[in-house]
Amino acid sequence: MKLTFNQIKSITQGAAEIVQNDGNVVFYRFNKDERDVYSQTEFCEKTASTSGVQMEFETDGDCLNLQIKTSEASSRTFFSMDIFVNGNCVSCIKNFDDTAKSYNYVSAKFKMGSFQKNVELGSGSKTVRIVFPWSVAAELVSIELEYATYVTPVSKNKSMFIYGDSIATGYDAMYSSASMSSQLANALNVELFNKSIGGEIFRPELAKIKSDVAPSYILVAYGTNEFSRSEQSDFCQRCQIFFDSLVCNYPEVPIFALTPIWRSDYDGERIFGKFEDVE
Repeated sequence: MKLTFNQIKSITQGAAEIVQNDGNVVFYRFNKDERDVYSQTEFCEKTASTSGVQMEFETDGDCLNLQIKTSEASSRTFFSMDIFVNGNCVSCIKNFDDTAKSYNYVSAKFKMGSFQKNVELGSGSKTVRIVFPWSVAAELVSIELEYATYVTPVSKNKSMFIYGDSIATGYDAMYSSASMSSQLANALNVELFNKSIGGEIFRPELAKIKSDVAPSYILVAYGTNEFSRSEQSDFCQRCQIFFDSLVCNYPEVPIFALTPIWRSDYDGERIFGKFEDVE
């Protein structure tokens, strides 16, 4: 069974928009208005990464055939696309080998392009979850399930927005399912919409855009980049407008602030002041 575009849309979580481009399926975690906010900034390319996007479905298919096409969408070029069956990771598509931990894989250059893999799923009914890369843009070329008689979407009762910087995006988890945001969403059993950008600070224009999705929770995790880039008065103003905008758009939704807890160069002072002043 080769999944159709509509079937792919039905089993996808965490995508604000899903479109077809030259036959491939493209997943956007930011909606068009949000992408427009970043269109003239240094972060434009990073909006294309598929952080937070995943597929989850029930099937009786015995084998999964997955083909993807990747392109750079962050300052990292390593990626993994992790495949789970009944909660256990059984395989992944990745562009690095098992020796990556022996060298600085964070700054190394890895190839982009086309990747394909056949994954044995086992017999009988099962739940399959496919976690997309946080570090690159991954287009879906095709997805097939051998000997499948059904594919049923797994839906979540609740959803969560995460606004933040590199840590919230996924840096520097070697495997995408091991990122902070992916683990948190999985533990809470919520659909994750990741609106984080590596290197980002509070950007009020982003928070002013109301999503078509009504989130159950919102997590905001900025601050570490403010320490090295911002003056306190400017930071406080943008921070206030950001949270005010979220409250205006989602007045009944609990909003959690995750303050920065550590960075390698936290000693000393910057234009902001001391690192702990950010909190």
